[in-house]
Order: sequence, then structure tokens, then C-alpha cells
Amino acid sequence: MTQKRVVVLGGGGGAGMVLRALPLDTHKTAIIAVTDTGRSTGIARQIGGNMPAPGDVRSTIANMARDEGIAKLLQHRFDGTMISQLDGMALGNLILAALFRESQSFADAVATLAHMADCAATVLPVSEESSQLCARLIDGSDVVGELAVRTPRKAAILYCRLEPHVRALPAVIQAIQDADLIVIGPGSFYTTLHAVLLPEGIRAALTECRAQVVFVANTTTQTGQTEHLDSVGHVSHLVGLLGVGVIDTVILNTRAPSEAQRNRLTTDLVHALTATPNEIATIEQMGVRVIAQPLCELPHETRALWNKQDTLRHDPDALRGVFASLLA
Repeated sequence: MTQKRVVVLGGGGGAGMVLRALPLDTHKTAIIAVTDTGRSTGIARQIGGNMPAPGDVRSTIANMARDEGIAKLLQHRFDGTMISQLDGMALGNLILAALFRESQSFADAVATLAHMADCAATVLPVSEESSQLCARLIDGSDVVGELAVRTPRKAAILYCRLEPHVRALPAVIQAIQDADLIVIGPGSFYTTLHAVLLPEGIRAALTECRAQVVFVANTTTQTGQTEHLDSVGHVSHLVGLLGVGVIDTVILNTRAPSEAQRNRLTTDLVHALTATPNEIATIEQMGVRVIAQPLCELPHETRALWNKQDTLRHDPDALRGVFASLLA
């Protein structure tokens, strides 16, 4: 029996969760955004010298590493003792910077690190070229750099672009062409999902591919990015970016958060995205099939994340059932 090929487009946390939720007998490829400018990643990009962002790539490799010792080392963060510039630096970012300086190929550096970690998926940077994510806001102003794009208390984002415009890695285009199922998301809507879809060649490949294209919608809004968007708005904006008919199916959450979860989200100026019958009907009128199920994780202790906001995540076990049915 031919092994089904699944391609996941996104970033470290979301892509890793989807990869782990896929059936074990699938061939998994992750296509990862490389425009992050966070503190650790930003410094590593400077060390590498005009290097694409390593953070989400490192995180995906660590999430899928069969060697647990290497996975732990890749995610280890220095505390800045004696050398303040290393405060919060992930060791895996430094390793990728060193590998890049040795080979001058970011794709080769990523492949080497994935081999070292005995990675259970093929991990590809969406591009080998260094670029910055920029956004035009509805007030006509521009912001430059991933960190600025996700900064709270600014005007809503109208659209995003890359500066300079870069090409997708050829292996990325080939993976999309060969796929049986393509999964976009979940992840930060602009700074991850738009960032991974903007390089030249990606949207054309998705338009022409034979695979079913599935969008796993986020379970909450995000400050600085999607405060003003409901489930319909997320799908509509993605359809606007990719074109009508590219997204075949959207996976929506119908499980409402607990009172404790809702209170925590409200404190962080975030609200849950719980699909309603009207929203489902509106999305289906766009020509997009909807799978709406209780997919949000159950109540949990707040996670300590590095320079990121903790929201609600998908339940991997619930998603596993959805992917199994899509691949059947």
C-alpha cells in the first residue's frame, strides 16, 4: 500500500502539534516560516549572517525528534549568566547558525540538524533567502519586521508582504505537488501562516496541486493580529490571499472554553473562536467545506512560554480522528 504524503505549512508549535496528530503510517513534511525576529531568533540570524529565521524550524525538529536527548538540548535556553546577550537564547538556534556558516545553505543546515535529531518528519524552510515580514495597516501606515507586525495596540492589519520578496525552496514546491493532503495551520495568522504562504511559488503550487487543502483555524484571536476577526473573517482573509477554490476544507472548533479559561483569555485581551451555525453556513457559502467539532483542549495550567502569549490549543487526540477520516 502506497504511503500517504501529508504536507503541513506553518510554524513550530502548530506544525509540531499537527505532525504528531497525523497517523503514524503517513509520510510527513513540514514547511516552516522563516521570518521570525524574536529576541533569540533575531540574534541567531545576526550570528549566522543574513540567515533566515531558525526558531520555528528548530522547534519543529525538536518536536519531531526521536532522540529525546537532542530534542531537549535544541530547546535549552541560556539564562544569560555572565553573557547577557545569550539570555533566552535557544541552543538549537546557535547550532543552526553554525551549520549555516559552515555550508552557506540554510536548507542543508536544517537537513543536517534534522538528521542529528533523527527527526520523524522531513522539515523544510519555506525559503533559503532571508527576508522580513512587513504589514500595511488600515490607517495607511507600514510596520517592518515580525515583532512589529504582532505588536499590540496598533491599527488592524490590511495585508502582509515580504521585503525583499523571496522564492520558495524548490523542494517545498515539489512536496506540495506530491502531497495527498495539505494542512495549513494552526498558528499565528499573519506572522506564521501568511509568512509561510507569501514566498514566490507557494500560492501557485497550492492552486495547481492535486491534494485536498485543509485549513485548521485557530481556537482564539491573537492580540496585535486578529482581535477584530471571527471564524468567518479568518477564512475570508485566507481565501483572499490564496484565491477562491484553493482551500477545500476548514476545521473549526465548537467547544466553548471553561469559565477559568475565558477569564484568562479576557485578561490577555483574547477571545475564544467557537464556531456558530451562522458562521458555518457563511463559510460554506464561500465554497469551503466545514468540519466543526469540539477540538479545543480541556482546561489546563497556564504554560510558561518564551516571549509568546499562551492561548488555547487544539486537542491532538481530537484532531487525530479528523485527519484519519480525511486520509481514509
